[in-house]
Amino acid sequence: MAHDLARGRTKTTFVRVHGEELSSQVEHEAEKLNDAPVDPALHDRIERAIGLASEVGGAIDDMRVSPQDRQKARQAEQDLNKWADEARKLAGSI
Repeated sequence: MAHDLARGRTKTTFVRVHGEELSSQVEHEAEKLNDAPVDPALHDRIERAIGLASEVGGAIDDMRVSPQDRQKARQAEQDLNKWADEARKLAGSI
């Protein structure tokens, strides 16, 4: 979504509707992580996963607020790619 938005290849309505769904889903996953019983050895990694979810949701919400801001979308795309890499590494360590 960020990729297409940064290049002017998507509509405002799509970003707002689909972005709301994505943001809601990432928040729900963070809630599940927060509420799950966790082995103390995993606590720091779970906290980082919750933090990543918050960052991802924030980036998506920023795009929803300003879907015409291509610079913000480019930054969101870069950030989301970085966080995806972090999430893959984190998932591999759990």
